[in-house]
Amino acid sequence: MSNTNASGKKASATISRPKPIRWGGTVFFKSAERSQVEEIVFEAPRYRFTEHSEVFEDMFHLPTGSNGDVEGRDEEHPIVLDGYKANDFSALMKVLYPEPHIMVSGSYGLSKEEWVGVLALSTIWQMKAIREYAIGELGKLYLDPVDKAALGREHKVAKWFREGLNELISENPIRPLADIKARLASSFTYTCKVCVAADAVATLSIPTSATGVHPATSA
Repeated sequence: MSNTNASGKKASATISRPKPIRWGGTVFFKSAERSQVEEIVFEAPRYRFTEHSEVFEDMFHLPTGSNGDVEGRDEEHPIVLDGYKANDFSALMKVLYPEPHIMVSGSYGLSKEEWVGVLALSTIWQMKAIREYAIGELGKLYLDPVDKAALGREHKVAKWFREGLNELISENPIRPLADIKARLASSFTYTCKVCVAADAVATLSIPTSATGVHPATSA
């Protein structure tokens, strides 16, 4: 087949050029867990953080300080993960920067605890797409009613919160109040009392003579 046009001139083929990938440099994070024997420094391309999080996008565009130091620029000036778990951040990194074998298999192979960590950080740092993905992955796993209610409240997943409470109230017999209170925040005290009250009503046997209502007798 000829590529010659009507005027007899050879038409040039259109070449599709790949879009440039702007890595945006490298960013450094440092774990600040008190339980850690030694500090853990994470190094990663920063483009995924700016792509998925407005929090980090704004942070990376802050003006340089008077001393010229930029937080996260190098290992000597890392972004300190104060109050966050190193294992949670490591799990988030696995999702943001999946290895080739993960991309081929289509499975991250993270544990329940790791997905909870991903959910926690993606919620705090407003990584909407990562958050929704973590919710979907956790939804495939079994969540105890107490865990479901607690995780739903802590990480703002309303569906889990409602389902967890409904499942707790529907349990027969209702689990001990001490067990529920030990695993839920103190603000759940009212909910715990509702569960106990529901159990009491379900198991209470009231004699008919005490109610003043008697079965009808035939004439």
